[in-house]
Amino acid sequence: MPDHISFQPGNPDSKPVKQQLLEAEARSWIRRGYRTPERVEQLKTLLRDKKRPETNINTLVEEMRRQWLRRAEWLR
Repeated sequence: MPDHISFQPGNPDSKPVKQQLLEAEARSWIRRGYRTPERVEQLKTLLRDKKRPETNINTLVEEMRRQWLRRAEWLR
């Protein structure tokens, strides 16, 4: 067993921080109940009202879809 543990910079998932933040935000909106097409449209409207760029909104919605498919992993 080594006498010390060497620090390896980076994050445990080897994902960029930006991607980790996107995934976390997507899971957060899902947990808040934005799960149906009607609610997702409400979310898009809310984000547009907050002056969020359309490309960012679309990226978030796509990530929400990916996270929904993986929800068993993060609902533990």
